[in-house]
Amino acid sequence: MDRKLLKLPFREGRIPAWRCPACNAGILTVIDGSFREGERAHSRQARDHEAWEPEWIQFVYSCMLKCPNSTCEEVVTSGGTGQLDWEGGHDFDGSPEQNWFSIYQPKFFMPHLKLFEIPPDTPDNVASELNESFGLFFQSSSSASNHVRVALENVLNDLKVARYTTNNGRRNFISLHNRIQSLPQKFDEIKELCLAVKWLGNAGSHSNHEVTMDDVLDAYELMQTVLDRLYNPKSKSIEKLAKAVNKKKGPVKRTAKRKRN
Repeated sequence: MDRKLLKLPFREGRIPAWRCPACNAGILTVIDGSFREGERAHSRQARDHEAWEPEWIQFVYSCMLKCPNSTCEEVVTSGGTGQLDWEGGHDFDGSPEQNWFSIYQPKFFMPHLKLFEIPPDTPDNVASELNESFGLFFQSSSSASNHVRVALENVLNDLKVARYTTNNGRRNFISLHNRIQSLPQKFDEIKELCLAVKWLGNAGSHSNHEVTMDDVLDAYELMQTVLDRLYNPKSKSIEKLAKAVNKKKGPVKRTAKRKRN
């Protein structure tokens, strides 16, 4: 997961290497002539202020992107905000000058980018919450974080971890923290990961903490590891191999498969 690619602003003609959300192989490119920007009303009005500076300019952008993969050719739309920035330079006489240029920050993609690969065996209600989070990532870090937390709740549901206790005919819901702590011993390897996801999700749901993009990306990295351990056959095979090697304290003998006539 390339954090700089997702966090840093970009310049027209220098868009980041956003991966196609459909095939996950092609790198999206801007469709010729589709990039547009427009200055916002309050920004135009501010130009009359005596202290006005170019840094005050704010605008919005929109563009269409396309996957160059000939077997895919998915089309994606993106929009967001922009402002002016500058870099130092020199004029024809060698005197220092400021060279101004536009920079842009995406706020949405439709369809949304896939910010990490969800294993194919992941339960639908877990994957759907993560996809909701991906769609909100550029707009609202707290909302994106909250959906990761819900995805974790659904993982525990899939693992048959109790959601509530019954006392005198009344249901008492068990906190997410206690549900994680009650995971069977065979899931000890993911318990710390789940607790970390919970704390990050709490920041988006229950506290006044300002959730950042980095906080959400932390949650994604943790959640990706949890899902790989639980639902990724390749990951399970590697762990099975490691246990076999450790048990043998050396190479594992393999029986050659017989060829069928």
